[in-house]
Amino acid sequence: MSTGSPRARDAPVAADTLDPGLLDRTSFVPLYYQLQEVLKERIESGVWNPGDALPSEPDLARSLGVSRAVVRRALAILEDDRQIDRIRGRGTFVAEPKLDFRAGGLSRMLATPRDAFLEIKLLDRRVVRAERSIRERLALDGSEEILRLTTLMSLSGVPIAISSSFFARADVGWLEEAVEVGEVLDSRILLSDHGVELAHSDVSIETSQCGQFEADCFGIPERSAVFLVLSQEFRTTPGGPTPFEVARVEYRGDRLQFRLDLSSGQESGSLEATMTVDSAG
Repeated sequence: MSTGSPRARDAPVAADTLDPGLLDRTSFVPLYYQLQEVLKERIESGVWNPGDALPSEPDLARSLGVSRAVVRRALAILEDDRQIDRIRGRGTFVAEPKLDFRAGGLSRMLATPRDAFLEIKLLDRRVVRAERSIRERLALDGSEEILRLTTLMSLSGVPIAISSSFFARADVGWLEEAVEVGEVLDSRILLSDHGVELAHSDVSIETSQCGQFEADCFGIPERSAVFLVLSQEFRTTPGGPTPFEVARVEYRGDRLQFRLDLSSGQESGSLEATMTVDSAG
């Protein structure tokens, strides 16, 4: 998590460690794109650490035998990806590392203790007659009540995600009473304290655009890019995993990356969604 301005070193990392041979001038891949991959590899491998000052544009251009325009475009990509911070009058620095945690519904956020920088605010709470697809995914018939909770998740005060979560009301009476609309959930609330242990998740991810409500919550322009995550969370029961929550979560596209890791030890070869979050302001 980025906590402010980067910690600058006394001197930038040496540009002469970058060999011009790292760039293939016969490739169809543009030089600027090759260069950002070279720089990214040094950051992600730990050769360059958070707070390290990168060589200046002229030094990079000279050591690699490319134009400053190539260097400038490569650095712009890394800045957009929030892997570097460019500070006018000071230079370019490796950004602080990002945070990894599991993407999914509200119950996934309540499955483990939460750090102080993560807040979950209740925006709306109501009993609804959900559409048939949601009832079927929760394995409910037409007579059982469904509770919908709309929440806003923030990291270090930065709004990150809006979730609409659907539960069988009979399963989460304690959660319905845990917080009032407009308030933040107590970080001490855990599923395990109420006899709930999550099993696996079914998660799908697609890109979308936010509406005015989401834009106002996130403080971004309407129709900005968002990641739409559809999640079905299962709980462990003596009879096997049973549906617990169906959630529709919109994550800000300007703050997040998604990485899909093949879960080990599962014959189904299911994918686990892990979210990488940059909460810098």
